[in-house]
Amino acid sequence: MDNRKRSEYQISSNYIKNFPDFRKKLDKYLNSYQIKKIEKAYKLASEAHSGQLRKDGQDYIYHPLSAASILADFQMDHETLMAAILHDVIEDTSIDKASLSKRFGSKVSELVDGVSKLDKINFTSNEEADAANLRKMILAMSQDIRVILIKLADRKNNLETIEALSQEKKTKKARETLEIYAPIALRLGIHTLNKELENLSFKAMYPMRYQILKNALHKSRGNRNEIMEKIRKVILKKLQNENILTDVIAREKHLYGIYKKMRQKELSFSDIHDVFGVRVVCDNVDNCYRALGVVHNTYTPIPGRFKDYIAIPKSNGYQSLHTSILGPHGLPIELQIRTKEMDVMAQAGIASHWFYKTKAKPLIKNYTQEQQWITNLLTIQKDSGNPQEYLRSIKADLYPGKVYVFTPKGAIVELPKKSTIIDYAYAIHTDVGNNFSSAKIDDKTVSSNAVLKSGQRIEIITKKTIRPDPSWLNFAVTEKARHSIRASLKLIKKKDAKLLGKRLLKNSLKNFNISIDDIPTKTLNIVLQEYRCQNIDDLYCEIGLGRRIAKLVSMRVAPQMDSEKKTKRTGVSIRGTEGLVLSYAKCCYPIPGDNIIGHISQERGIVVHRNTCKSIRNDKRPFDERLDLAWDETIEDSFNACIKVEVENQRGVLASISSEISQYESDIISVQYDDSKQTGHNIMIFVVTIDNFKALDKLIRNLKKNKFVLKVERKKG
Repeated sequence: MDNRKRSEYQISSNYIKNFPDFRKKLDKYLNSYQIKKIEKAYKLASEAHSGQLRKDGQDYIYHPLSAASILADFQMDHETLMAAILHDVIEDTSIDKASLSKRFGSKVSELVDGVSKLDKINFTSNEEADAANLRKMILAMSQDIRVILIKLADRKNNLETIEALSQEKKTKKARETLEIYAPIALRLGIHTLNKELENLSFKAMYPMRYQILKNALHKSRGNRNEIMEKIRKVILKKLQNENILTDVIAREKHLYGIYKKMRQKELSFSDIHDVFGVRVVCDNVDNCYRALGVVHNTYTPIPGRFKDYIAIPKSNGYQSLHTSILGPHGLPIELQIRTKEMDVMAQAGIASHWFYKTKAKPLIKNYTQEQQWITNLLTIQKDSGNPQEYLRSIKADLYPGKVYVFTPKGAIVELPKKSTIIDYAYAIHTDVGNNFSSAKIDDKTVSSNAVLKSGQRIEIITKKTIRPDPSWLNFAVTEKARHSIRASLKLIKKKDAKLLGKRLLKNSLKNFNISIDDIPTKTLNIVLQEYRCQNIDDLYCEIGLGRRIAKLVSMRVAPQMDSEKKTKRTGVSIRGTEGLVLSYAKCCYPIPGDNIIGHISQERGIVVHRNTCKSIRNDKRPFDERLDLAWDETIEDSFNACIKVEVENQRGVLASISSEISQYESDIISVQYDDSKQTGHNIMIFVVTIDNFKALDKLIRNLKKNKFVLKVERKKG
């Protein structure tokens, strides 16, 4: 048999051996024409990869076929499956993008190209190559979300067949998956893939820990199976008695989820009580709420553990009712209650769009939000100065709301997003913060206001002779840090406060091109009188103790320097980016377009009110502590506004109003709900983000068009 015939025989043999099981999945939801297109792509991939073997000795074609099979479980369209089968041919064979486009069309070739690596470019480091490949993939994602779905399937199969690699390579690939790909799957709402990727990565990175925990779970499962089955049957019977069509499933937390909780909370396996849970799948939303009532009447609910993600879904589209109950023997059990459609969404996330491809509108309501998230990733790419910074930024973006950094000994410290070095220092210990001298991030010296990013290793250098700096209050974000700074400043001796205050005022006056010595005696006396200080040393102390803000003192002095006899107060223009030196009153929520006035607060600097605010009119503090304010022509921030919405008492109205608000790119900061027994109507008070008065007016006008809304107005305070 010549080489050509041998090659053709091998391709035919592989085809017969590999394809039939895959085709069974396709027959369930694709037509014969689409399946033939996939078959054609498979034959080309088999021929292109002929003779190529993976590390474990398996024919290479098994890998792309397995990736496509994973996507077929989500009932992805035929173009995605073709691209999955062909996803390595550009990278590993002589076939190029143009050839693919000619044979299978531009959509398939673009998908394949989006997944392919940039192997032909020379990079100075592995990290630079990783960042470049991630950049390319995110750019392709922005054009077609299916690129990342193929990549996730590719990564899952790589982890399933990782045993042939060295432990070093296993660890690298597993860590990359836990830091990048598993969080992306979660962000896109694909919980099934997220859990599988985490478990496979856990097994690859820590095989012994994985096995020990797996054995512990197996033993625990044996002890609790009987209890869980009893609970499942009781709930199912109770729901059937109420004529609620439902399916009740006992479930357990995935291994990596258990491991993560043990690490974060320093618990042993026996201390984890929510390993097992129950999922109730109903036929409609109304029955979800009815089922919740039945469950709470059957078992005692645990206070504070109820969350309604049906009325207000998570950002990735996830919807479900969450509650916890005390089962037999006081065993805490987590319950999830959702519809069948919500269950598909919870498992498949954005991939569920293809489950409902035959409907006029996809069930995934937040598809545009995911596209916006990808656009944000592209923005991060543009703003990043180097590959390392880009990778760190992407990782931080995948963990919204939290920053996870490491101590020099490797312990994890969790902080709010936008936390600084000072916040970290006080999180370690109050004395570490109070005696902060300098800091290093990943062995590089940084300033005290450096904003932290997940994955960084922080080292703090302290000196007992150093005291807290009042300027830290301008960028510290955690309450512990701010409270500790204020408490420590009150203990600073008068002499230290005077020296510190003089230095701060001197530096602040530089912004106005003047020095302390340039201030005329008459001007200085006016300012001292306004601040009730006997002399300049008292003013220095006030600044050093945080009772006066150096920037505000400079602003009071500088306008009067323009005219020797001018004593009339000059209005201050604000942009909204002044930070902690300026705040907005929550009694009236001023926004650009309002006439505004300010007063000086010891702890908050300038507090901005609307001119019509009752609290500022009734304020008895001295008139000279007020400031005439005006909005700058260039506003560089968004603001909070308060609106009052009167609605009909209907289920789902909160979700409807919330959806309307989000469509106008406004975030809901808070909502208060008042059920009026007299009128039968509900009053909802929303605090939302807004750019200016015109934007607020437009939002109010559009909310009035909602069928549930009876009245909308801006809350006056």
